[in-house]
Amino acid sequence: MKISASKFLATFALGIMMPLALTAPSQAQTSHGIAAVVNDDVITTYDLRQRSLFMMATQGIEPTEESKRQILSQAMRNLVDEKLQLQESKKYDQTISQEAVANGVRNLIGRNGIDIEDFTQRLASAGISISTLQDQIRAEIAWQRIISGLYGSRIRISDAQIDETLTRVSANADKPQYRVAEIYIEATTDIGGMNGAMQGADAMIEQLGTGAPFHVLAQQFSSAPSAAKGGDIGWIREGELREEINAVLMQMEKGQVSKPIPVPGGVYVVALADKQISTSETFYTLSQINYKMKDQSELETAKATLKTAAAAAKSCDTLAKDVKDIEGVDTSSMGEIKAGDLTDEILEILTATDVGEVSTPIEAGNSLISMMVCKRTIRGSGIPSRDDIENRLLGQQEAQASRRHLRDLRRKATIVSR
Repeated sequence: MKISASKFLATFALGIMMPLALTAPSQAQTSHGIAAVVNDDVITTYDLRQRSLFMMATQGIEPTEESKRQILSQAMRNLVDEKLQLQESKKYDQTISQEAVANGVRNLIGRNGIDIEDFTQRLASAGISISTLQDQIRAEIAWQRIISGLYGSRIRISDAQIDETLTRVSANADKPQYRVAEIYIEATTDIGGMNGAMQGADAMIEQLGTGAPFHVLAQQFSSAPSAAKGGDIGWIREGELREEINAVLMQMEKGQVSKPIPVPGGVYVVALADKQISTSETFYTLSQINYKMKDQSELETAKATLKTAAAAAKSCDTLAKDVKDIEGVDTSSMGEIKAGDLTDEILEILTATDVGEVSTPIEAGNSLISMMVCKRTIRGSGIPSRDDIENRLLGQQEAQASRRHLRDLRRKATIVSR
C-alpha cells in the first residue's frame, strides 16, 4: 500500500476535517448503563460510546458494523487500561490537576496545528464531549509519573550498552537511513494471541487504505513506546531495527505501508515516510601488535604469543609498555583510518572489537597482526551522540517496564464486562 508523505504525517486535523458519518446520540442512548467493572470502578456504556465515537471521528472511519465492532473492542481495552492506570496512581497518592490535563490537551492539539475551540466544536457536532480526550490525557500523565517513579531510578544504561549500540551504528554508518513510523499489536490472550494480532494489523492496514491517519491509529492502537509520538521513531539506519522489520524496509518505497510483520510476541505495521543515503563515515584510531614469523611452522606459536599480548594490553597509550616483556612482539601506531579504506575482512574484525580491546589476529605475509581499537568515531549527518543513544535505550527499557507492569495489573485485576 502506498500513501503520500503528507498523508503519512497527517494528524488529528485530517480525521476531524473529514465529513463524519456519525450522528449525535439520542437522549435514550446516553443513559449510563454499566459496560464493565474494573476492580471497584465502573465503565459506563456512555464512556464506551464516547470513546468509540472519538476514535472513529479522529480516524475518519466510516461506521460500518465491522468497524464499529473493532473500535468497540479497542475502546473497551483502552478504557480498562486507563482505569487500572488511574487506580495505580491513587495507590501512590498521585493527583493529576485540571491544569496539567488542560496543558496536555492544549499541547496535543496545538502540536497538530488545530485550534482547540474548533476541535471541540467539531467533536460536539458528532455528539462527542472533549472530556473523552481529557480522560485519556489524565491517564497518560498519571501512568508516566508512576512508571518514572517506580522504574526511573532503577534503570541504568551502562557504558557497555552504549558502546554496543555505537558499534552497531558504526557498522551501518554508510548504509541508507529510513524515516519510519510503526504500529505494534501485542499478541495478548485477550485479543486471541497471534491470530488476533494479525487480524488487528490487517484492520489497521485496511483503515489506512481508506484514509485514516497513521499518526492517530498509532496513538490509539499501538503498544510500542512510540505510540505517544504517533508511531514516529525518527531516522533509523539500515540494520538498527530487528531483522524481520529491516528485511521489509529494504524492499519498501517512500510513502509505502508494509503488510503485517509477525515477530515473537506480536505484529508490526510500519510506514516509510522518507529514505536517504547517509553521508556518514566511521573512522578507527588503531595500534597494532605484530609478530614476525620465519615461516608457517611458527603460526601456532605466533597465535599463542599474540593471545598473551592481548591479555596484557591495557590501553593504546600504554600498549608498548604493557607488552615489552613478551618475546617476539612489536607495537606501532596505525593512526586514524577511514572504514572505507579498509578491506571487508579487516572491517568485519574491527566491527566485532570493542574500543580498548584487541582484535583477533590476521595474517599479513610472514606476520601475524592484532589490532587494538583506540577510538571509533562516526562523522557525518544524523549521527547520534552518546547522550542520544542513552536516552533512546532508557526510553526502550521504561517502555518495557510499562508494558510488564500494566500486564501484571490486568492479570491481578477483577474485570467484569456486562
